[in-house]
Amino acid sequence: MREAKLIIADSEHDSNMYYATGCLVPDDFIYLEINSKKIVYIDDMEFGRVRNEALVDKVINYSKYSPGIDRDTFGRILIRILSDNGIEKVYVPGNFKMKYAKVLLDNGIRTEVVEPFFKERISKSKEEVEKISEVQRINESAFKKAITVIKKSKIRKDRKLIYNGNVLTSEFIRIILQKEFVANNCFCDYSIIVSCADDTVDPHEAGKGALIAGESIIMDVVPKSSSNRYYSDMTRTIVKGKASPEIKRIYNAVAEAQMIALSEIKSGIRADHIHKRIQKFFDSAGFKTGMKKGKMQGFFHSTGHGVGLDVHELPRINLNYQKELETGNVVTVEPGLYYPGIGGVRIEDMVVVTEHGCKNLTHFPKYLEI
Repeated sequence: MREAKLIIADSEHDSNMYYATGCLVPDDFIYLEINSKKIVYIDDMEFGRVRNEALVDKVINYSKYSPGIDRDTFGRILIRILSDNGIEKVYVPGNFKMKYAKVLLDNGIRTEVVEPFFKERISKSKEEVEKISEVQRINESAFKKAITVIKKSKIRKDRKLIYNGNVLTSEFIRIILQKEFVANNCFCDYSIIVSCADDTVDPHEAGKGALIAGESIIMDVVPKSSSNRYYSDMTRTIVKGKASPEIKRIYNAVAEAQMIALSEIKSGIRADHIHKRIQKFFDSAGFKTGMKKGKMQGFFHSTGHGVGLDVHELPRINLNYQKELETGNVVTVEPGLYYPGIGGVRIEDMVVVTEHGCKNLTHFPKYLEI
């Protein structure tokens, strides 16, 4: 039985397709890998450009199979392509679209989902680490500008921050960050988190409205390069003015937890063991985790996750990822604590795993009060 790897997706949004081809195409096209030979099938409009840009062995125009392609003929063309290559079984990624899977199954093509689709994506090359670091430098530049604005703001009697005569909001800080990214050929396709006060106890709450003095402000930002397509990921928690004793205690615990995790990370250590160590530390320090009044509090997310062409990819540093970290993994280290009525704290760096430890790719300083 002749087998092949198959992706049908656009490469602007699908990271596996971009990884496979190295070129950006906005509409779905076909990638076929047979015995390590990489073939792209593409329409008339994209054929010339893709033939020049794609990092594959061969680019074939759909016109070989049909003078004009549309949604009704795409399925027939797909089956003809597989038939011409003698393919009876294909391996597809987990996000393979059902409409294409149905065509395969209806025509007797055995189909098997494989995850991860490209195992080599899990450990990054030197060049990939450099691309991620490049985006991180831009991320840090944007953070510096945003935090400078918060630092320069004044505190009104109602504790709202005022900047240039206006109430300083989460939305305004997001604009500052976005402008810096656009100016440096980056963008954010995930929500930029600038949350404050009670909003900070929901880890993925984007934040809204006025920023308040004396309250936690969590900034979690994941820019992506428009050119190299890699992400960076960083979080800092700050307080404008004086932080409460409770927030200071939480911040110090989170900072210590991150240092513990950083000291544990190295090639060969199981990811879930690192996460358990952080859970144990928080618990022994008196920071309990669990449901209270219908809301989770404490430490209830992963210690970290892989970063690359996707902002969340393998490996994970949590209870469910019971595999060893490997040299070249790029992962976040982001413990956090969240308590309604007090606030949330999260600190996040990115590191690359080495044989005997890790190298921190994040250079931005960590401090609480500004």
